[in-house]
Amino acid sequence: MLSNAVESAPSPAANTHIITSDAEAIDIVSRLAKEFRREASRRDRERLLPTGEIDMLTREGFFGMSVPRAYGGADVSAATIADVFRMLGAADPSIAQIPQNHFTWLSVLTQGTESQKQFFFSRVMSGDRIGNAHSENTKNRPRQYTHTLARVPGGWRMTGKKYYSTGAIFAQWIPFTDIDENGDPKMFFADATAEGVKVIDDWEGMGQRTTASGTTIFDNVFVPDEYVFPLATAQEGAHSFLYYAQLIHSAIDVGIAEETLAEARHYIHAHNRPWLGNPFDEHAKEPFVVAEFGKLSLKVRMARSMLDRAAASIDAVRRTPTAESIIAARMAVADARVVSAEVAVEVSSDFFAITGARATLPEFGLDRHWRNARTHSLHDPLRWKYFHLGNYYLNDVIPDGRSYI
Repeated sequence: MLSNAVESAPSPAANTHIITSDAEAIDIVSRLAKEFRREASRRDRERLLPTGEIDMLTREGFFGMSVPRAYGGADVSAATIADVFRMLGAADPSIAQIPQNHFTWLSVLTQGTESQKQFFFSRVMSGDRIGNAHSENTKNRPRQYTHTLARVPGGWRMTGKKYYSTGAIFAQWIPFTDIDENGDPKMFFADATAEGVKVIDDWEGMGQRTTASGTTIFDNVFVPDEYVFPLATAQEGAHSFLYYAQLIHSAIDVGIAEETLAEARHYIHAHNRPWLGNPFDEHAKEPFVVAEFGKLSLKVRMARSMLDRAAASIDAVRRTPTAESIIAARMAVADARVVSAEVAVEVSSDFFAITGARATLPEFGLDRHWRNARTHSLHDPLRWKYFHLGNYYLNDVIPDGRSYI
C-alpha cells in the first residue's frame, strides 16, 4: 500500500512562461510530449510520479493557456485543448490526466466576481495548479457526500475524506463541491497549504498508475467566501465544466489509441516473424495482419474525427451560446466520449492478436496501453451515455444538466 502523505502542495514554478496563442500552445506541448514519451513505460512500471514533468509543463505556461485574454492568458480554443491533451495522452496518459481537472475547473472561475477572477487567474498565470477532491470512496450516489460542511463567519469549514483526487498532490488549490445554505451548487476552492489538508498518494489501480488519484483528507479546513464559486450545469451554456471534463477524457483516450497503433506498427515491423502459410517473407505483409491493422486504424481515425467534431461544437457554443448550439455540443461530446473510450480499449487489446505472445513481455511495456485505456474508460459509465443519447434521438428528451452529458 502506498502511503506518501503530503502536508502542503509544491510551490509553483518560478519564471512561468506565458503562452500567447493556440499555435504556441500546440508547439510547446508537442515538444514536451516527445520528452515525456521516453520514460513513460518506466514510470508506469515503477510507479514514479511525474513531478518533474508537471513542473516542466508549468514552467512552459501550459496551465495558464486557457485563461481569458483579459486576465493574461491565451484563451485557447477547445480544439487546441483537445489537441494538446491528445498529444499528452499518447505520450503518457497519466501525465495527461493530472491536469484534466485544472482545465475543467478553470471554466468555473469565469463565474466568479471580478475580484475573484483577478485573484485566481493571476495565481494561475503565475504557475498555480488546480486539483480535485469531490468524489468519495463509498457506495453512495455521486454528490451524496459524507463530508460535513458548516457555515462560519467569513466562510465555511469542511471535514471529510475524498478519493480519486487526481492532480491534488501537485496542486495549490483543491476544490470540492456541495450546496450552500440556499441549496445552490457551489465549488469550494481549498488552499492546499491550509491547516488540516493532507493528500495521500495511495492510488493502486492497475492502470493510470502515476496519476496519484488517491485520498485527500480535510480536517476542519477553513474555506473563505472569496474562494467559493457558483457551479454551472451543462444547460447553462459555455461555462459548464462538463464540456471540458468530457472532451479532455475523450482526447486522452484518442491519444492512447493512437500511441497503441503506432507502437503496434513498430513492433510488427521490428519484432514479428512470418507465420506458417504467409506467402510473404514479412509478417507486416500477411493479408490477415494487414486487414486487421486496417480495421484498427480506421477506428482510431474515426475516434479522432469525433474528438475534433466535439471540440468544434464547444467552440461554437463559446461563440454563440444558444439552446441549439448547447445541446449540439453536449451530444457531440457524448459521442466522442463513448467512441474514444471504446476504441482505446479495443485497439489496446486486439492489437496483440496480430503480434503474438512475445509482445506481452515486460521489456516492451505494451500491456500498459490496455491497462491505461481500461482504467481511464471507467471514469463514468458509458452505458448511461448510450441511454441519454438514445433517449434524446428517439424521444427528444434532453438530458438533465448534471447527468455527465
